[in-house]
Amino acid sequence: MMSLVSVSDLSRNHRLRLDQSALKNRLERLTTEVTSGVKSDIAAALGGDLSQISHIESRLTLLTTYRQNASEAEAFLDSMQTVLEGMQTSADELGPSLLSEASTASDDSLRIRADEVAQRLRSLINAINTDTGGRYHFSGSRTDTPPLQGFDSVLANLNTAVAGATTSNDIIDRIDDWFDAPVGGGGFADLAYQGDSASTPESPVSPDRQVSTVLAATAPELRETLKGMAIMAFAAQSGSSMGTSTLRDMFSAAGSRLATGSRDLTALRAGLGQRQAAVSQAQTRNAAETSTLSIARTTLTSADPFETATALQEVEIRIQSLYAITARLSRLSLMDYLS
Repeated sequence: MMSLVSVSDLSRNHRLRLDQSALKNRLERLTTEVTSGVKSDIAAALGGDLSQISHIESRLTLLTTYRQNASEAEAFLDSMQTVLEGMQTSADELGPSLLSEASTASDDSLRIRADEVAQRLRSLINAINTDTGGRYHFSGSRTDTPPLQGFDSVLANLNTAVAGATTSNDIIDRIDDWFDAPVGGGGFADLAYQGDSASTPESPVSPDRQVSTVLAATAPELRETLKGMAIMAFAAQSGSSMGTSTLRDMFSAAGSRLATGSRDLTALRAGLGQRQAAVSQAQTRNAAETSTLSIARTTLTSADPFETATALQEVEIRIQSLYAITARLSRLSLMDYLS
């Protein structure tokens, strides 16, 4: 602090105000550093070289994007896996039982069972049409659209395809053909499915990993299980107009397709599980890198608590001294004025 001797009152007061302002600013800066633990002037602390901290910040921002992508992919894949699990559970349960009931159950029991499976198909279509955060699971890249039409519409289109068939073989062949028809063939892919089969970019979930969350309801593994249940739904809708012999054939055909669908779903779910594992591994790597970079950033930007506290104490002492000098000079000036 400059000497206050031989200066005018105006100059002296101006200098005191400048010192007071400077000390106040430094007090605020040091208080902020003590509270936040971060240096207030990063550029000065790093000697003007901001390249390293800029790289760290850029990388952390990118990792945040990866973390968000991975979190969304995880939720999406988990929901898909849940739907497929329920689908396979139904196929596992229904396949063997329908094959057995085809030859052992009474006529009335067969018709009651067909009605029950028809309702299972309705529930399955509703499950396939579920969404996560407004994005539908099995619509391919068209995630803003439910993948399948409702149960009644699907069955109405199936009835149109089967119309005129009289024997069990003809009915089953037409149902098979309707479900298996390619896009443009006027079957399931055109009349029941509302998504698309367009390829979409995989979502980056880590610096070195991308994962696809796309799966269409037209996948053969799903269609085979839907086909088995649809055979039962058609039989249930036909009611007593379908003879017992034909009904038993329908049970056998449905049970066979559900058994095949279950095996196919096992492979499909295994592939989905690999994607889930890839996302989990990416999240682990992202978290580890984020932690490492955060520590490095803290090392570069953190304020030493001991040094900051010492400097803060020094400033407080200087402020007290300044106020004491100011008060003393003010009293002397008043005495000079009164004398």
